[in-house]
Amino acid sequence: MVDPDVALLRAGACARALARPRVPFDGVVADERVGDVTARRYTPTTATRLDAAVVFLHGGYGILGDLELQDGYCRRIAGILGVPVLSVDYRLAPETRLADSADDAVAAADTLGREGKGHVVLWGDSAGGAVALAAARFTDADGLVLTNPNVDLSLARYDDAAPGGPGRELSEWAFLHWTGVDRLEDAPDLAADAAGLPPVFIAVGSEDSLLPDAQHLEARCEAAGVPALLRVVPGASHGFMGGPDTETIDAVIREAGQRMVDADA
Repeated sequence: MVDPDVALLRAGACARALARPRVPFDGVVADERVGDVTARRYTPTTATRLDAAVVFLHGGYGILGDLELQDGYCRRIAGILGVPVLSVDYRLAPETRLADSADDAVAAADTLGREGKGHVVLWGDSAGGAVALAAARFTDADGLVLTNPNVDLSLARYDDAAPGGPGRELSEWAFLHWTGVDRLEDAPDLAADAAGLPPVFIAVGSEDSLLPDAQHLEARCEAAGVPALLRVVPGASHGFMGGPDTETIDAVIREAGQRMVDADA
């Protein structure tokens, strides 16, 4: 494909995010520096578990997205589960690589650990799921929550027949630059070796082109002895966690919280 106008894509995504009404949140929202990047902390007024926290990693093909993109999603996680959420404005391609994005997630997890949070969950949506998987081996994370995740960045399992997936062409261009490979088929499969991952909760829409990715990750976790649960949401497309079906969104957050945040409370 012709090189996309990345600056235009980023500006458009940010503008659409800012145009959405803020999700009500009983707590404090504040931006801060974490390592080399900015992060946004959502601290609920009422905490249900004082030692737990979430590192949130937004979607956006690894080339776009910022703290505004999934602000509403973060507010819902913090409000429903009663735990602080630290959303990371991780570095993006083509300026940097997936390893840099993962380093920013690790820095956020380390920050929470130094604050005494003994139970940290990495929570990634779409491309943010890839960041969470890449970061998980370099943290003491207690769980992974992945919604609509990119897993095999070679797109070998992308289902072109599914009606509700992310764009294939943009994914191909983005993942070539994000992973720094010369050929897309050389891009990493982040589930190839699942050994050593913390317990995983995956939610994906039945109409998403990335459903086979999610099924592949679950199977690799099972083979490696890693606890994993895949929840397939009937009729849902990619990005459903930012859609209008708040009942489904909240149900996914609650189930993920019960399994990953409250698991050893």
